[in-house]
Amino acid sequence: MSSLRKLARFLAKSRFEQTYILAGLFARLKSIVFYKAQFGSFGAGSWLKHPRQIISPRNIRIGRNVRIEGDAILYSVGKYGATIYNGQVTLGDGIYMNHSCNITCAVEVRVGDEVAFGPNVFVCDFDHGYHDPSVGMINSPLAVKGPVIIGARSWIGANVYIGSGVVLGEHCTVAANSVVTKSFPANCIIAGVPAKLIKIFDSTTQTWQRPL
Repeated sequence: MSSLRKLARFLAKSRFEQTYILAGLFARLKSIVFYKAQFGSFGAGSWLKHPRQIISPRNIRIGRNVRIEGDAILYSVGKYGATIYNGQVTLGDGIYMNHSCNITCAVEVRVGDEVAFGPNVFVCDFDHGYHDPSVGMINSPLAVKGPVIIGARSWIGANVYIGSGVVLGEHCTVAANSVVTKSFPANCIIAGVPAKLIKIFDSTTQTWQRPL
């Protein structure tokens, strides 16, 4: 497409759409100039729009063509109390994160290629311990069940929480408002509080089936 045709298409859009496109271009430029050197790695074509909080960016690796909308939190826990964590966050290629997503990590959060996040998703690989009632929650040690791994080409709906130790297989669809506290296989649909298996893809019949 020629530059003139691209310009004509841009001018034909509403002011709202034009503003969004320009904000994306500015975010890409700002990411190259200001953000790229701060991260462990930051792939070509990726951008980050006015994040709310970035903690320990050297422990965060972002793949190519990743788009992260505004108010995101990417938080690698370095030290909590007397314990050193240095959580590792890895985002694959082609990921899209809608606004106000939060990835907080004490050990490891790994997101595969082409995963899409709806708004207000919270991914966290730890809980606050509660075993000693005499210790306040802020001062209690972190409880880590294991890393969080989200398989490639998954869809994480709006307002979803994914907790410690959860592994989601590739092409997993998580319905909006779900609370995911356990792992699920590839090619499935999950929903609920806590999340349960709704459908799974049968490779033999090439159809989506409800679990028995």
